[in-house]
Amino acid sequence: MILALCYAYSPVQCFSVNAPTSSINKHIDINRIKSIITNYDNVDATVIPLEKILEINGSNEDDKINITYTTDFGSEEISTFTYTQFTKERHLDCINLFVGYDTNIIRCSAIDTSSINVRWNASWIPAGSTWLYTLADMANWDITRRVPDYTKISKFSGYKAVFVLFSQAVKTGCITLPISLVEGNTILSIKDDDTVSISIKESIDLVSEADKCRIQNRRVAQELAEWLDVSRRPSSKDYDEWASIVRQRVLANVPGAGPLDVDPNEDDTEGVIVLAFSAFCVAMLGITFQYVLDMP
Repeated sequence: MILALCYAYSPVQCFSVNAPTSSINKHIDINRIKSIITNYDNVDATVIPLEKILEINGSNEDDKINITYTTDFGSEEISTFTYTQFTKERHLDCINLFVGYDTNIIRCSAIDTSSINVRWNASWIPAGSTWLYTLADMANWDITRRVPDYTKISKFSGYKAVFVLFSQAVKTGCITLPISLVEGNTILSIKDDDTVSISIKESIDLVSEADKCRIQNRRVAQELAEWLDVSRRPSSKDYDEWASIVRQRVLANVPGAGPLDVDPNEDDTEGVIVLAFSAFCVAMLGITFQYVLDMP
């Protein structure tokens, strides 16, 4: 009885489950399902909290249910136990690898009496910007987070822009820093005929944009690829195979993102200036200068 509601926890991925109607409540309360999704805290908002589902249901029979798990990269059939284990591990990996990693449900609304649309995001501090956040905290500056424009080629703005950034921060006590953001959409559908069919279809915005060759910002593409490497690797893929798939899908058409591509930032004259300013920052702040002003 609880199972029908609990399967709806997911704000992510795509799976379908077929089970006898006798084991699942035929009266689907879509508003109750919405409440469960929006009010269940302390979980990864981008995946199904299946461990909580099994805990509430109190039955080991659910461990035997196979899930057809579908994302932008394809689908695979796995057990609920396997799904629970690897999604939990992926989320912990993200927390450990990405500074300030956080996930949220943006919107959860009913499409009809059997379907729900869920909008979610995941965010973190880019690796090259962690020192800037540390500096801002030490200086007690107010931080405004801004997502870089993925449609523009990543290019260093020059030492003058960096000087303006810091001088304005000192003057106003406010600084604008980059944040990495991935947004996705999930449609949950539950049908109860002779058997119960539950499907959850996930789509990730930036993957779709990469397919259309719209991502031009090298750093946005690299951050996306790293997130996919960690959070979306199927249980059937090894690290090298999955990394190759992600890079071909996300990085192949992004200027400067390929292993043999020339970095658009590489300019002899500007490189000397950047190097000099980097040395100045190290001397003055005692930290490494990298990755800044890559925002519109």
